[in-house]
Amino acid sequence: MAHNLFLGMYSFRIKKKHSKNSEVIDNNNFLSEAYEDIEANKFGSGFVQDIIKVFDLGTFKNDKNTHGAILEEKEFDKNNRTIDILINGGITGLKQYLIDEKGDTSELSKKDTVALKFYARIWLPANSKSGYIFLQKYGSLSIKPIFDAILKKVLNEKNYSLVGRKIDATTTKKRQKEFMKHSSLKDVILVSKRSLFDTNSVQAKQATIKLSNIKHISGNTIDKKDLKKALKNHGFSIGNRQYEIKATYTNNEDGYKQERTVILDDSEETINIIPSVLIPKICIDKDNSPVFSEMKKLVDLEMLQVKKEAKI
Repeated sequence: MAHNLFLGMYSFRIKKKHSKNSEVIDNNNFLSEAYEDIEANKFGSGFVQDIIKVFDLGTFKNDKNTHGAILEEKEFDKNNRTIDILINGGITGLKQYLIDEKGDTSELSKKDTVALKFYARIWLPANSKSGYIFLQKYGSLSIKPIFDAILKKVLNEKNYSLVGRKIDATTTKKRQKEFMKHSSLKDVILVSKRSLFDTNSVQAKQATIKLSNIKHISGNTIDKKDLKKALKNHGFSIGNRQYEIKATYTNNEDGYKQERTVILDDSEETINIIPSVLIPKICIDKDNSPVFSEMKKLVDLEMLQVKKEAKI
């Protein structure tokens, strides 16, 4: 298996078109109002069918013509309000080339899409103002723009839109804790948050201090007393000024190494970090593509954790 596959989780919220971003409506009201003419299950007979129709006219492409996809497999659960799909998608809109083992090249049309198989699940939980998308990717190669475009199209036709016009990366608290548990602190950066209008402030927009090789700060969490001591040992003093702390952690698990930066605010104890979730080998076939049935099981577990944390 030459390439690592990862699972990303995204969230989105729905509002009436042209309304304020703060005027979010819950999923129940959206389905009831958008599909009021459907007497049967409004998710399966309404929303799901609109998602599928997006692919009816051949290759679906986003507005910027950077990504394209076709639908290969689908399955939905009307009770849990999920739709699982396997699509063949990738980059389009560029002059691309196919190179064989001998080095001979064939030019591809800009209208062609160079595609891979991607698994995704869209979830509209009941009694919630958030929807979720679980999206598989290859390393950093993702087709997130396709799902931004699909939701935009489906919602627009019903006079709704996404809050913020896109889906946003998110994760579970459990995933965050697991990442931190197996991580080591690499460096810490302090960014001054003093106002430019302070008469005692320097002319620069912000001042930064970076500390590396700080082995005396033990464990994978930052104690601010230890941090002040480390700064003092390096000839710096925080005093009573406000600083934003950015800590870079290195995680090496299952043979995959990644680095993530955590922002710690003086008024915020929450660790906001979104680690990459390595997809296990059982979910990947001999062609390095996602196995539809196994991916569904994997995402079922992630959904259970979301329900537990969000109390859905």
